[in-house]
Amino acid sequence: MFKISFGNQDNDFRNLKDDELIKKTQQWQTIAFEILYDRYKDKIYSYIRNILNYNEQESTIVLSDVFIKLFEYISKNEIKSFKTFLYKVAHNTCIDFIRSNKSEYRIDENTYVVEDSQDSIQKDNFNTEFKQKIMMDYLWQLDEKHRDVLYLYYQEEKSYDEIAEIIWSNKNSVWTLIFNAKKELKEKIKDEKLLEEITI
Repeated sequence: MFKISFGNQDNDFRNLKDDELIKKTQQWQTIAFEILYDRYKDKIYSYIRNILNYNEQESTIVLSDVFIKLFEYISKNEIKSFKTFLYKVAHNTCIDFIRSNKSEYRIDENTYVVEDSQDSIQKDNFNTEFKQKIMMDYLWQLDEKHRDVLYLYYQEEKSYDEIAEIIWSNKNSVWTLIFNAKKELKEKIKDEKLLEEITI
């Protein structure tokens, strides 16, 4: 999509922070946006691929759409939290893509409308080895709404507030989604040792 070709004159750009690159982009210095793309494309691709049931071809298409939308927006608007906004754009673009391809994807229109809960989940108990294993072997088996929040929470280490903003929800609903996602995960996993690592 974007061709990165750093020359000596561009070396300084690579050390700029996101907000500084955004300002450069708004000044039509396109190399700044190319650096943003290069900095985040792999993470956003992984997030998109997770939502789209690991379809690589469609994930690549959606990735391009995400950064096109991002460029169009930041060229004219200010962004308070770039990373959160980027994931929100990716999330919304995926949902739009799924809705336009309903014959291939199962989507629940109430995916992110859930009851509040007083329960909270502590991710400190989430063992690294276990985290890697479920991401590789089990995450794809979950419902899309549960797969999404677990990926954001554990893989991307987003806070409840950040996840709520990304999926257009609220903090209590995020707690409930993660709680229910882990319950669903327990039903999928048959390894008793791994099950002990999931604290609900």
